[in-house]
Amino acid sequence: MAVTISIEIELGWGVHDVGEYPHLSDDGSAERACLGRLLEHCDSVDVPISFDVVGHLFESDCAGDHDGPHREGWFDNDPGTDEARDPLFYAPEMVRQIRDHTTDHELCTHTYSHVICGEATPETVAWELEEAQSLIRAATGSGTDSIVPPRHSRPPAEQLREAGIECMRMSRDTSDRSTAARLKELLYGPHPVYEPELVDGVVETYCTSYPSLTSSALPSGRRSVPAPFRALPVRLRQRLQRQYLRRALDEAAEREGDCHLWCHLYDLSNEYQWPVVRTFLDELAARRDRGELEVRTMAELNEQVRGDQQAVRTRG
Repeated sequence: MAVTISIEIELGWGVHDVGEYPHLSDDGSAERACLGRLLEHCDSVDVPISFDVVGHLFESDCAGDHDGPHREGWFDNDPGTDEARDPLFYAPEMVRQIRDHTTDHELCTHTYSHVICGEATPETVAWELEEAQSLIRAATGSGTDSIVPPRHSRPPAEQLREAGIECMRMSRDTSDRSTAARLKELLYGPHPVYEPELVDGVVETYCTSYPSLTSSALPSGRRSVPAPFRALPVRLRQRLQRQYLRRALDEAAEREGDCHLWCHLYDLSNEYQWPVVRTFLDELAARRDRGELEVRTMAELNEQVRGDQQAVRTRG
């Protein structure tokens, strides 16, 4: 009966391969303000989050010329400047914020440049993980055990193991459902509860294919809400998301499974999403304090699954 929250911090790197950024604030100020609000509230309720950060955001500047085995043109939209001139591509202060707050958050990798692992060569994935781990070690003193692959595109397990990655978040796709069933799932749930599994030496924790901490029926960052939801009053959509998240906690407690909620930082960075998530964090903390469920980072999930596996082997 565990709840895990992971939030992707990508800024401009999340879509640098397509070069379209309308969902982001022009200077990243909305996303930075959102992170500050989130971290302050997490401190007040002591709820840790696994932050999945694109490695390049650890950099304060760069020349824009990265000597990796990527396909031609992959870094064309890297501005090759610094955090003052291009704050959507450099954000070391956001990493420091996460590290400096009192809550013991986890820093995970989201690769170095948001590479789509399933489309890249193993050599490219290995390079990406090595670069990302090096930056995380410089910032924290040790590498990370956890990864969220960009767009949930599966990386080769061998490269993960060689990079010291032991835990990975993957999505379970339900987009093949009918339109009516899909809309019901997004508005009402129920959010699925999955058991983490050890696959090829890597613990996999599973989530939805859509952001579930935030609502698909509310604006995502600067992006407008999809047409099917616009006719519904905003307060009704917010109430539905509160109910969705409450039912997710109910499912985790009743079924004693793992509920993994996630979103991008930009999803949360507006006046519509944040009040719902703030209320949810309060309820999550209260139910944890009553002993109804646990809150675990991806690193803690990894330890739990491996510990359970070892206990089974010992008994056998």
